[in-house]
Amino acid sequence: MSDGLKISVDSPVQASWFYMFASEKVKLNWFLFEFACTLYDHVKRSRKKALGKWKTRQSEEQIAEFCAYLSKRMRRSVYNQISGVTEETEIDEEYICDYCHTNTHRENAAIIEVACEAWEELLDICVICPNRCISERDELCVFFDRMERGGYFK
Repeated sequence: MSDGLKISVDSPVQASWFYMFASEKVKLNWFLFEFACTLYDHVKRSRKKALGKWKTRQSEEQIAEFCAYLSKRMRRSVYNQISGVTEETEIDEEYICDYCHTNTHRENAAIIEVACEAWEELLDICVICPNRCISERDELCVFFDRMERGGYFK
């Protein structure tokens, strides 16, 4: 986690959702965890009408699980941008439709808009963050073990 990133202490997004094996405790997965937490905070704070209707049909845990799902689903988009296949990281409506089958297009568009805002916020922090989660994406990340011990600073 970077100095400027504010991951909500109350966020139900779990770091353990981003790895199954010790070998998957890598910086890219930590980056995706940070994005899921940032997205969760943006979804919760959003005042968009279409998103408000969507939030009323979801529990806190369902919103957290969706944010983790969307974040992990974006892995290929991140790799495509890093490798130069695409100029930008894409947040595709298909990602949302695969998880939220009953959403309207308007709800999906609101989620994409909020996800883009969360993405930009995270990237702004990444520019100054010393952890280099993207450039060292396959390196092991100590933060997962710290979270298992009860928190980032433990």
